[in-house]
Amino acid sequence: MTTTSTGQHGDPPATLAELLDDLEGRPALSVEADLDVELDGHPASVVGYDDLVALDLPSVPAAVSLWRNRPIDVMDAAALLSSVGLTAELRVRGVPVARLGDDAVPSGLARRLGLGPVELVPEGTLLALTRRRG
Repeated sequence: MTTTSTGQHGDPPATLAELLDDLEGRPALSVEADLDVELDGHPASVVGYDDLVALDLPSVPAAVSLWRNRPIDVMDAAALLSSVGLTAELRVRGVPVARLGDDAVPSGLARRLGLGPVELVPEGTLLALTRRRG
């Protein structure tokens, strides 16, 4: 694989646009992961297989906390994921509630709520709100 850099003297790309230009035409990524992490004090698991990376959180409040404190803009994340052929899925107790990236189909409801190019899974959200543990 040949790598290119847009910056001077082999510097890494300085902007998302430069990074996306560098990624154009490269093959899609495939991910394998099985991690336990902690986000804002909430335990979470990350599972990746092929072109899907799923983040599973223990509760709706944990998902809301992650959304409020997200480290990257939603539009940037969607563009970056799509450029490498990946989809991110947010789950609450194993139930998909939202998707972002290559295979996500942005919903009109998400856009009206100001969530950007996110695919909401209404049934999953309802289950996440009502599902009891145990």
